[in-house]
Amino acid sequence: MPLADGLQTFIDRCNRAMPPDFYTRPLAEQRALYLGLTREFPYDVPSDVTITDDVVAHGRRRLSIRVYRPRAPVGRGLLVYLRGGGFVVGSLETHNTVVAEFASRSGLVTIAPDFRMAPEHPFPAALEDCYGALCGIVVEAARLGIDPDRIVIAGDSSGANMAVAVAMMARDRGGPRLCGQALISPVLDFTRWRRSGADAPLLTAGEMEYYTACYAPDPGQVAHPYVSPLLRGAFDGLPPAYLMGAELDSLCVDAEAYARCLREHRIAVDLVIEPGLVHSAVRARGLCPQVEDAWARYCSRAARLACVEERHASK
Repeated sequence: MPLADGLQTFIDRCNRAMPPDFYTRPLAEQRALYLGLTREFPYDVPSDVTITDDVVAHGRRRLSIRVYRPRAPVGRGLLVYLRGGGFVVGSLETHNTVVAEFASRSGLVTIAPDFRMAPEHPFPAALEDCYGALCGIVVEAARLGIDPDRIVIAGDSSGANMAVAVAMMARDRGGPRLCGQALISPVLDFTRWRRSGADAPLLTAGEMEYYTACYAPDPGQVAHPYVSPLLRGAFDGLPPAYLMGAELDSLCVDAEAYARCLREHRIAVDLVIEPGLVHSAVRARGLCPQVEDAWARYCSRAARLACVEERHASK
């Protein structure tokens, strides 16, 4: 399984900017190193996207969101993007240009909720923040200029985990009705990372064990349906999905298993395992033509799930 062209350079630069043992360092340093990847791999915000920080309410809470609005939206559908980072590192800034591109390429308003992070705030804090933000967005759909019946939940890695869990919560709680889920390298079974696991490029077993302990410090939590959906999750009533996996990613098996579960429940799903790609490869879209192609198709398919034209997704 050879690496796609340009990815070895990408991996080497990632490891120099953020050493594989970063998770053993103080928490503030971990987060600073992760933010440093935006300097190692700089991308411009598309000129056709306006970015605004906003707040929505859910119950008695006010939840921060960042809104990415294309200059000429193709419709009133909405993409809600939940960032990765193992629930521990990352911020609105670490994924700012990715989400801005998602809005530009899809032609849809895209919203990135902010959320509390582990280990200071373990499960279910981040998840409740994301679900609350979704509910608040729906309540304020008219002000935000979006159709509350055409929302796609999206995310990468741990963000994709929360996207699946939020879809389950919305179904279980009678919440917003989602019309799709667009996932990149979802991690959907944390039990296999409690004490073991396999190393892969840009995602070591030690890193995954660390994230697991931070997010689900109580051993009983790791098998919760909203932490490890593949173990005890119910899949009926979930929205159609587009799953982007990476051939050289240890999380590839999670995407494959989730696709099987959805199909067994007669839920439409399109699974694409991108050959030669590794975890977190989207940052390499400017270095690797295969990543650029995979990213463009992901944006396009997310737009289709929201039932809009794809004319922006191919640019």
